[in-house]
Amino acid sequence: MTSDPRGYTPIRTDAGLASAAKRWAAAPVLGLDTEFVRTNTFYHRLGLIQVADGETSWLVDPLAARDLSLLAAVFRSPGVKVLHSASEDIEVFYRALGVLPEPLFDTQIAGALAGAGAFLSYQKLVAAYLGVELAKEETRTDWLARPLSTGQLAYAAEDVAYLVPLYERLTADLKALGRLDWVLEDSAALLDTSRFQEDDESAYLRIKGAGRLDRRQLAALQTLSSWREKEARRRDLPRNFVLKEGLLLDLAVRRPKEERDLKRLPSFDARQAARDGATWLRLLEQAGERPESELPPRITGKPFSPAARAVETRLRDKVRERAAELNVPPEILAPRRALEALLRLNLGRPDPRLPRELEGWRRRAIGEDLLREARSGVPSG
Repeated sequence: MTSDPRGYTPIRTDAGLASAAKRWAAAPVLGLDTEFVRTNTFYHRLGLIQVADGETSWLVDPLAARDLSLLAAVFRSPGVKVLHSASEDIEVFYRALGVLPEPLFDTQIAGALAGAGAFLSYQKLVAAYLGVELAKEETRTDWLARPLSTGQLAYAAEDVAYLVPLYERLTADLKALGRLDWVLEDSAALLDTSRFQEDDESAYLRIKGAGRLDRRQLAALQTLSSWREKEARRRDLPRNFVLKEGLLLDLAVRRPKEERDLKRLPSFDARQAARDGATWLRLLEQAGERPESELPPRITGKPFSPAARAVETRLRDKVRERAAELNVPPEILAPRRALEALLRLNLGRPDPRLPRELEGWRRRAIGEDLLREARSGVPSG
């Protein structure tokens, strides 16, 4: 690894980025990280890109070296791209470049499947595998501010310097366990760009408390939530800056018809109402005109029967037992939501099926056993 983990080569010009990108594209393994800000915006604001090849670390200033398309060839190169807890970084790269770094190796996933523990931070993984204690003093930095301090830049360099050594240690352990393909499979799943596609009409399903609403109220919630999604993107503001979630739910439940009715809502926000209150009332009127046949269904699914709940308990027990055998966290092996999906897919159905979350290596490790347990224990009606 680099002789000085806090040392780095700065890149502040397109020419410098083009020169470094040629070296990166030829690297067999490349560590990547980003620093961004998403405090008052809908989209991430990219502040820094960190790259390391095991010998040198670079800090790319995207506010100065603006032609990030130069990274496209790097991301498409055959070398392994190593990131830690890559989900948000992947979205940042996707929106900035339209290209994803692959093949991908996520060290957080790797640590969990190697037996280090679930959802470990970069600092804890570096301490566990490399015996190095990292500071966290710059985690609240405004990465868009310029100039960044020497300490901030050194922290950013350290954040990427250990990724290649981690990759080397983890891959050795994973190969010995026969699980390297598990990590590559789960890492590749993070590259599914369908999760970045906007589905405004389904946004209401993510609102806490929506399960208590009737179908007419859900129609109002769906209409307002869809509008909020579009406006948050258009204005590049967090959703709650456009329309607070509590107020969104109150509007859907009470469905006010006039401006004076808005002021009676428990979560009334005068500033947001002054800006968009007339629009809310118009949208609520439109939702109220939808025919019964076009109203969304109730969200709350049919509760499991006591017999099905007993099967769910046995499934969880089986997951804990198998997880202990594999030294893998049970929530990584088979999350509870996957077990509930398994039960719902097999309640009263003649064709046994596994949910998507239990396919791939999980099918071989535990999925087939869970499917047999579910099919043998779930009542047919």
